[in-house]
Amino acid sequence: MNGNDEPSARKGGVNISHIGGNVSAGGDIVGGDKITSYSSGGPTMEQLTLQFERILRQIDARPAQKDVDKDELKELVEKIQQEVQKGTKGNPTKVERWLRFLASMADDIFEVTVATLTNPVLGVGKAFQLIAKKARQEG
Repeated sequence: MNGNDEPSARKGGVNISHIGGNVSAGGDIVGGDKITSYSSGGPTMEQLTLQFERILRQIDARPAQKDVDKDELKELVEKIQQEVQKGTKGNPTKVERWLRFLASMADDIFEVTVATLTNPVLGVGKAFQLIAKKARQEG
């Protein structure tokens, strides 16, 4: 509100004006905690999540196999995703074990999962990148 009781020309934020006995408020008003994040163009958790969603769709598109259950594959990939998304609190040993199991079940899904984990653009932690590279060499 300015000294003349007229709306300010300011843009953004919260704007409160008092004109002729009426009060109006507009802008970005939040009645609780507001969490805002900004990306500088670097890797985001969203990009990693999207890549894992692609892997899950690839599992759905696979032809049915007698010895490989699609739900089991999905569960395994989701476990890997969840552990990796924990960042430094994640357990690389678990991911290594799951990658080995994945390689024994479905080489194609193993390869795209390893490619995801070793993609520097996606911002996967170094420990998980190294585990994925090692799994690829062993696989």
